[in-house]
Amino acid sequence: MKAIVFIGSSTSGSSAEAFSAAAQLGYAAILLTDRKTFLRVKEKFPEIADIVFMESMDEESVRKEIDRLAAFHHIQAIISFVDPYVSLAAKLSNAFCNSALSVDALSIMGDKLLTRNALRNHPATCEFEVIDQNHNKPVINYPFILKSPISNGSKDVYFIENEKEFDIALCKMNKRLPQPSWIAEEFIEGPQYMIEIVVVETIPIIVAIIQQEIIKDYTFIVTAYEVVMQMDEMIYRELWQTIHSIVEEIGLQHGACHLEVRYSSKGWKLIEMNPRIAGGAMNRMITEAFGINLVKETIKLYLGEEPDLLRKNSRYVYTSFITLNNFGYLVDIEGIDVAYSVPGIIDIAVKPKIGSIVMPPISMGQRYGYTMAVGETSEMAKERAESSARLIKFYLEPI
Repeated sequence: MKAIVFIGSSTSGSSAEAFSAAAQLGYAAILLTDRKTFLRVKEKFPEIADIVFMESMDEESVRKEIDRLAAFHHIQAIISFVDPYVSLAAKLSNAFCNSALSVDALSIMGDKLLTRNALRNHPATCEFEVIDQNHNKPVINYPFILKSPISNGSKDVYFIENEKEFDIALCKMNKRLPQPSWIAEEFIEGPQYMIEIVVVETIPIIVAIIQQEIIKDYTFIVTAYEVVMQMDEMIYRELWQTIHSIVEEIGLQHGACHLEVRYSSKGWKLIEMNPRIAGGAMNRMITEAFGINLVKETIKLYLGEEPDLLRKNSRYVYTSFITLNNFGYLVDIEGIDVAYSVPGIIDIAVKPKIGSIVMPPISMGQRYGYTMAVGETSEMAKERAESSARLIKFYLEPI
């Protein structure tokens, strides 16, 4: 049987939805993973034909495993929807399956410093500088953003207002994940958007624009997503031109990515770009809003087929994320059934297990679920999602 090999995955969200998408397209899904969780919950993923646990996911080990699998399966594509395997999967797909993916561009997008350097002269690039191992003091004006070149999900991304905060943040990051260098970036004021893009033969197609609601303290946490249905024509034209020139300069000719951008007084500014669809609720939101299963269409693109990115419908969709204000052991969760009864609610996810430690958010990983709603207007969808989220109660035992 024809098969698709997936390198790495989360147990929920966009990357996990790829397995059912592959099955719908008539392919056996094979997962290579270093997460033992998948072996424990294997029955929850009937769409996966084979789960291969690997102690190491380095390129040599993955190549050997794919060589072994090729003796039993007709492998048509090798794909990853999670960091840090996107460019590796594309490289191996080109080698084993004669794909035509833009490996170098995907690799650049997987590293925020490489991305900044590649786009150094692009007008959408904000002011930035590299902080090396000598921990040189930044020249850039306060406030600024300090981040790791390989950060994701807002981990190791800090809002720095003075030298003391800079020293504390750098110390924290070096303890958690030492890096040879860090990036200090100009802080850009303005609304922030996530732009989901598919590039087909050098032409970027904007699939969806998602406005992000963000709380900014010491770190940045996205607390809500809203699908943007309309945008001022001139502003949209500027956005498309910005994206087209970024994609061209980065060298992405065939592949999918998402950009996070802010619309500032100086026009569109790039916050970051990633070589895949955003995780979590993103694929479900786009499917509900436009009838486009972006994960499925991305798989088709990587198989060499033409993706269907035409909108089948247009619905306002809003997702409200659940965060907590206290530390503690989770002893109970109530209200999920009542939350589902709110009109327009189409999805609710609650992540933590009873007995786990929960806390206020310092990264996206401390968002403990979401409620997703549709409505006849953006205001209605927002009100429904937020009302539903308020009905879900977490009971904690203090630590």
